[in-house]
Amino acid sequence: MLTYQKNTVRTSVRKLVEFLLRTGNISTGTSLAADVEAMQEGSRLHRKIQRAQKASYQSEVPLKISWPQEEYTLVLEGRADGIDVVEENGEKVPLIDEIKGVYQDVSQKEEADPLHWAQAKCYAYMYGKEKGMTRGIVQITYCNIETEEIKRIQKHFSMEELEEWFQSLMDQYKMWADNYVKMRGIRNASITRLKFPFAYRPGQKKLAAIVYQSIRQRENVFLQAPTGVGKTISVLYPALKAVSEEYVERIFYLTAKTITRTAAEQTILLLRKQGLRLRTVTITAKEKICPNTQVDCNPEACTRACGHYDRINEALYALLNEQENIRRENILDYSERYQVCPYALSFEAAQWADCLICDYNYIFDPHSNQKSLFADKNGSLLLIDEAHNLLDRARDMYSASIYKEDFLKMKKIFQRLHRGIAKKLQRCNEELLKMKKEGGDLSLSVDRLYYPLFWLLTPLGDYLKDHPQMQEREEVVNFYFQVRHFFMMLETMESGYQVYSQADNNHFMVRLYCVDPSSRLKEYLEQCRLGIFFSATLLPVQYYKQLLGGNQAMDAFSIPSPFASERKLLVVTQDVTSRYKQRGPFLYEKIVGYLEKTLTVKRGNYMIFFPSYEMMEQVYALAVQSNLSVVAEILCQETAMEEKSREEFLEAFSANRKKSLLGFCVLGSIFSEGIDLTGNRLIGVFIVGTGLPQICTEREIIRTYFDSQGKKGYDYAYRYPGINKVLQAAGRVIRTAEDVGVIVLLDDRFLLRENQILLPEDWNHYYEVNLYNYQKVLEQFWENYIDEI
Repeated sequence: MLTYQKNTVRTSVRKLVEFLLRTGNISTGTSLAADVEAMQEGSRLHRKIQRAQKASYQSEVPLKISWPQEEYTLVLEGRADGIDVVEENGEKVPLIDEIKGVYQDVSQKEEADPLHWAQAKCYAYMYGKEKGMTRGIVQITYCNIETEEIKRIQKHFSMEELEEWFQSLMDQYKMWADNYVKMRGIRNASITRLKFPFAYRPGQKKLAAIVYQSIRQRENVFLQAPTGVGKTISVLYPALKAVSEEYVERIFYLTAKTITRTAAEQTILLLRKQGLRLRTVTITAKEKICPNTQVDCNPEACTRACGHYDRINEALYALLNEQENIRRENILDYSERYQVCPYALSFEAAQWADCLICDYNYIFDPHSNQKSLFADKNGSLLLIDEAHNLLDRARDMYSASIYKEDFLKMKKIFQRLHRGIAKKLQRCNEELLKMKKEGGDLSLSVDRLYYPLFWLLTPLGDYLKDHPQMQEREEVVNFYFQVRHFFMMLETMESGYQVYSQADNNHFMVRLYCVDPSSRLKEYLEQCRLGIFFSATLLPVQYYKQLLGGNQAMDAFSIPSPFASERKLLVVTQDVTSRYKQRGPFLYEKIVGYLEKTLTVKRGNYMIFFPSYEMMEQVYALAVQSNLSVVAEILCQETAMEEKSREEFLEAFSANRKKSLLGFCVLGSIFSEGIDLTGNRLIGVFIVGTGLPQICTEREIIRTYFDSQGKKGYDYAYRYPGINKVLQAAGRVIRTAEDVGVIVLLDDRFLLRENQILLPEDWNHYYEVNLYNYQKVLEQFWENYIDEI
């Protein structure tokens, strides 16, 4: 919304006008194609119209005006599309021209959009004030992007009229700027007084120092620090110090999962108890924060969407003045009070925040990313928690699919609704049919879809906007967003992609698969001051540096484990494997045997992680029929668990249980990272298999792609992601210096050199065991901690 530097508050004419003068409803249906065309065709038409003017016409004229305030200077700047001087009644009068590319029939346009008038009037006042003019002409030039037909609408204003209107506008904005500057001063003073809230653990001070120096030197960095070091506070504390010293404007704390987002919130709350004053906003997904049973952002379906922009600034000002720690419950409270959309309100608040806590996709996903959040391109710091998760998330964000059959289905719907859209859908279907018949490498032929999709999206989006109660709306909206995403990826697709198709008798899919997302992620990193990538598992770091940062020369640091190695027992089984061909009752009974011996030696809470739901359920069926069900309670993870079920599952791992507890879980899922079960809430983890992803089309594409680049394709596609999941699951055991526990790797492949070189240094000491000597190894270990647990 604004930027602040050296006691100067700076904003643009367009942002000012759109913020203060917006009105009306929220409505689904704004077309991506319109945005793309505005950038491409719109820019071309701007230049064409500008070149066609007479010699006195000046194009792209920069304008700036400033007002010294008591504590800061307010600066407004912008660029007028065109300025000319015309003769009227013997007097030279400035004409301010604002050019807008539209899809409407401009011949029917009698009045200009109020926001367009306001933008042009700002330029007219700024220019007239600078040149000492007494009056001016404001002109809005509308040009139809498809037909290039032009319509010009003019109004005459005296400088007195413009000054009165403009001063009223700036008085409104000054209220917001005053609030921002005041809060900024309070924030910086509170951070200056802030002390690190704990005695530093081993490695923690070094971690904080690396983060601080990286911010000062503006260098992206990768940090691996073991679970339990205290990464969240070690990263946030120096980041806050950098904010107060104005090395960065704002902090984005990015997470992949709700549980890590909660850790960041709790850390901020801890610092608030020391006096921290900071505007923090947590962004919650639309589906989770929408109060309606069905998410439908249209005035006919939602009373809050109706007139939302008439009320949003009042709601926002109240929220910002009354709350500093803005979380889901605050957003819901104020959205109810002022009857505005809570999801939209959270983004409005985020523009004024010092620290945003949100999912990766709000920064890296081109559909969720809000450009307004990057008001100061050089002032944003990205703290990327559990950074190993970003790779697969990025591949999903930047990949896209469309299905030929969907176009046929939509065509049938629109044949009775809008024949023009039906024809455009048929054109897309014809191109997909050609691709299906030709087969082979689609990397070149996929370009033929560009223009058919280009011309489909605009009328389809407009139709959805104009027909909020159409019968098949939900189905059409889903189709629209899928095609919109595909078009955006196609339009910006570069190297790092593999285009492939899948076909059978009934379906034909074309997929743009992003194998290497590094160039995409790099675009967003370059919009910020820097990114701090941190995780307990970033091995091998070269792999992550290449695919997340796109630069092998980036700095990377590893903080050694501060915990005594003798408090952890690491064993690798010689007689168990998860190789697919050897799975079956004999193997599963052996796994149950290891669990029985473990509970015979030490009662307590344990988790066992399996490579798939299928294998987990088969072993679970044996376990409940064995002696395990007598000595232990056995819980089994369910697919697609709701948040309440997840909480109940974890709450069962309580301290001082009278009966042992076994949690059956899936490796790489919700319980294998991010959970914090300290002390005797969890004293052991079993991991079945090396975590290798299942063989599939896209994993094989990854392997082939990196093999062709002279790299180890198998490692990139399978080994590195697998070992990472293993390390995350193992990290659930030792969380503090007082914790004691066992890690049992149930797969002889952990004894292979190619896997061992990927394991952390503190895993160098381990025991090779079988079912016959395992119990003795366990007994010797636990004898040392009889009094502790």
